[in-house]
Amino acid sequence: MATVRAVVLKHHKKKDGTWNVKLAINLHSSTTYIETHAFVDKTYLDRAGKLKQSYIERYFASRLSQYRDLITGLGTRVNYMTSSDLKDYLVRSSRETHSAIEIFSELQKEYDYCLEKGQSTKSKFVKSVLTHLKSFTNRESLTAIHINSTFVKDFESYLMKLKLSNGKPLAVNTINGYMSQFKAFYKKLRDEKNDASINHFPVPVNPFENYKKMNAEVTLKRNLSLPNIAAIMKYNPETQYEVLAKDMFIISFMMCGMNTKDMHTYLNNPIVGNSLEYRRVKVMRQRKDGAVINVLIPDQLKPLIEKYGGQIQKRHNTVHSLNTILYYGWKSISEKIGFKCTMYYARHTFANIARQVCKFSKEEVSIALNHKTGADITDVYIDPDWSVVHKVQLGVIKAVEDYIKTSDQEPS
Repeated sequence: MATVRAVVLKHHKKKDGTWNVKLAINLHSSTTYIETHAFVDKTYLDRAGKLKQSYIERYFASRLSQYRDLITGLGTRVNYMTSSDLKDYLVRSSRETHSAIEIFSELQKEYDYCLEKGQSTKSKFVKSVLTHLKSFTNRESLTAIHINSTFVKDFESYLMKLKLSNGKPLAVNTINGYMSQFKAFYKKLRDEKNDASINHFPVPVNPFENYKKMNAEVTLKRNLSLPNIAAIMKYNPETQYEVLAKDMFIISFMMCGMNTKDMHTYLNNPIVGNSLEYRRVKVMRQRKDGAVINVLIPDQLKPLIEKYGGQIQKRHNTVHSLNTILYYGWKSISEKIGFKCTMYYARHTFANIARQVCKFSKEEVSIALNHKTGADITDVYIDPDWSVVHKVQLGVIKAVEDYIKTSDQEPS
């Protein structure tokens, strides 16, 4: 049976003739003490040297009652705890009762964590959620007890009414992204703070239990035609921004739509072989196979790898810095070639040409893009067949080169 009481220890008498009041936690014939800020002299002790009941009732009755309620709430689970475990539980529960979980500070911690782990895209979403929540609530502090299903719906409605600097509303997909990030953050918070084994629920409510996100907007196609790709290949850049944008696009396109995060991470050596095996940073922690892929480095691409391998990291400390330059580079090129293009178009166009022009199967294209195939358990046991990736990769490159060669031979 667990007990808690206010005591003084006779042998802990201070030089000034006072004793510190402690809360004794007794369980399984073992006692652990919680120190308090209270000190008493002998006038508050009875003849046996124990705290007078009147003193305990006046200054510690409420706290002792709270601790006894917490112990009662544990039920039979207390039988599997030590006195030290019970002390930690009581102290933590008391602290969190008086200091509710503060959402803004927890979101800031999550943002800092994402930056530390190099998760730049996720960090932007977390920062946006934090910024919009502060604007929505118009307050400097927000505790978990204020967040319920109504709060979540009202926050989504607030986002739907927001206007961008150009006067346009936030896209539905953007709002869904914010709400998904908010939901994932809250789930992580509940997993970290709540402990069902000891009936400890400082974040008791799941406000997203019945939440359903809005129907996603159909993403605009980012596929370029063979004539478009040919125009990009033939384009003569006029600025350093355009040079970088074109070169990075070609590298991405010829390497099965490799994204800039992976380029910044893995193209770190000008000495190249005939292939590159790497893990897609974006999803490698979510995939059981680690999102490994092996792509060829064709001869026509090696000069660019030698040019940028190990250099893009020196010129651009972060992938965000690199993406900013690429954005302005492609904005400039798009105005001159007569159609819109960004780095995203490289991956989308690679997939479209592989399927529509080269007639590879959807499964083959999916493998070349390093998408999840759905056979997770089986794939753990089977060595990957990179020849499928290489076949699709070389087929797409050949289709583009054949088109350029044919168009160059046609009479103008």
